[in-house]
Amino acid sequence: MKKLIFLTFFVVLATCNSYAQIIQKPTAPVKKNVIIKIVPSQPAPPPPPPAATNKTTSTSNQDASVYSLTAARVSIKTGADNKEFPSGVSVWLFSMGVGGGFTLDQPSQNLRNEMKIHSNTEFGLQNNTNNDLKNRTLEAFQREGLGLRIRYYPNLPTDAWKIEGISITLEFKDQYGNLHPLYGNKTIVFTTANGFLNYWDWDMFSKTDANFNPLTSVVSIR
Repeated sequence: MKKLIFLTFFVVLATCNSYAQIIQKPTAPVKKNVIIKIVPSQPAPPPPPPAATNKTTSTSNQDASVYSLTAARVSIKTGADNKEFPSGVSVWLFSMGVGGGFTLDQPSQNLRNEMKIHSNTEFGLQNNTNNDLKNRTLEAFQREGLGLRIRYYPNLPTDAWKIEGISITLEFKDQYGNLHPLYGNKTIVFTTANGFLNYWDWDMFSKTDANFNPLTSVVSIR
């Protein structure tokens, strides 16, 4: 009886060991060493250049300078015989190359003051609104020169006026207000302007050449 029990126990134990080997949990596979290669990161690409802006440097095409007479002042030297009040004097300035028409003037009613003996009287000329502007250009004056006319209106037939010199200062500017480099302030002295003006000999005319050099001064009669 004891042998039978022992044999049964042995058979059961053997069976359990065999079963245990069958259901034994499989061994996890061995992980192989994984080599991780570290690749250095590439720098970010530079930002694209800004879009080109078509900048056009605009230099305004400025018109060439055109110089014109903008002002004139006349100085008259009185000699040993004064111009009495209220005798009048008219003054005209014009370019010789435009076929007539004065540029600047001073009417007689504005020059009735006395001009004392051995004195200098200076006055400005005014723009004549009826005059064509082309007559004031430097080019017009440089064609044949400049003319200056002084006419005397004595209050009495016996009044006389002695002139011993005339000078004129011209101002030429372009359309932008710039003075001419040579003729911006040009003074012309008429040393030949010498003589008596009276009721009969009432006009003195002085002129220059195309380069504003003074020429003759002539007294003419009525």
